[in-house]
Amino acid sequence: MRQKETIFVIPTHRLRDVAETIEKYDENFWINGHALKIIVFDSHVPKNFETGELIIDTAMDLETNTTKGYFRENSLLLQQGRVLNNANVKIAQTFRTGTNDIDTLDFVHMYLNDENQISPNDLNDFYILTNFRPVITNKNWRMDCGVAGYDNQLGLPPFFPTRLRFEDYIYRLWIQQEGIVAAHVDAVQNHIRNNYMRNPLASELFNEEICSLLKKKIKNSVYHLDDLGIKFDYSGEVTLEDSEEILQKISTIHTQVLKASVSTQNEEPKQSLQLFAANLSRVFYGFEPDFFQQNVSRIIDDVISQFHGSLEIWPTLVEICYFYKDKKDLPQIRVKNKKLKSRNGSKPSEIPA
Repeated sequence: MRQKETIFVIPTHRLRDVAETIEKYDENFWINGHALKIIVFDSHVPKNFETGELIIDTAMDLETNTTKGYFRENSLLLQQGRVLNNANVKIAQTFRTGTNDIDTLDFVHMYLNDENQISPNDLNDFYILTNFRPVITNKNWRMDCGVAGYDNQLGLPPFFPTRLRFEDYIYRLWIQQEGIVAAHVDAVQNHIRNNYMRNPLASELFNEEICSLLKKKIKNSVYHLDDLGIKFDYSGEVTLEDSEEILQKISTIHTQVLKASVSTQNEEPKQSLQLFAANLSRVFYGFEPDFFQQNVSRIIDDVISQFHGSLEIWPTLVEICYFYKDKKDLPQIRVKNKKLKSRNGSKPSEIPA
């Protein structure tokens, strides 16, 4: 009986370099004594994702990602837009459930609307993602995710060096270059806000207001985007109008907290509310505009100086790394960590790092 001819079929969408890969396959077959007919075909992968300009969160401000108010429900909407076929995906991120990317101000509203909640740091509500679909977008203002991956093959901008919890905002600005897109993949991770090692709620609220101010100032002064960073004109000025806008918003919250402390009959929540109101007043410098502006200006000036400094030196650091990488391997050290002997009595192992 004649044996059927074996044919090796290769779909081109699985290959980066078609010609080189086929030669490698053919060489391997010959070495092992085979002479197979190889067929290469151009395959089409069915598109199982949406494309558009950007994702809009109905509960959040688009460009600063700050809350629009207290909402029990929100939706993610895709704004239509054309994505280039040859666009390069530089960021891929999952969706998130458990605790949404809500502001500290939202936690304050939850606290004020729950008469049974004793401490403002308690988390009694959870965000449940009910439906999602993968999508590729030209812009990515909403970088709330469980897990994110970055294509660093040719280098990327540095994260903003800050403890103010908006270090990834640089990528919301940087990704607006033509030909660079973000992917929201078909996956979701559970994420629960953990108050361990966090600042008190009043301090978190202060940090977020500083972050929002910085986002607006930086975004409105960007004048250049390139492969390894961004450039912006903002140098750290804080006007009296900036200060009064923040204080007016927080003063309103402070008044609501005081009213809630007066209306409650339970002594434990009353004391908690009074303490929270006192912390708000202390953290926001007694709501004195001049004093507040003076201290915030100092903080922002330090932060902006670090941003400009890191962005200036970053391309040189990347260049140095690539230079040494091409000459020789980057420095390595063998770590000799002593481990407990296993049950079979094996010796501590050396772990290459």
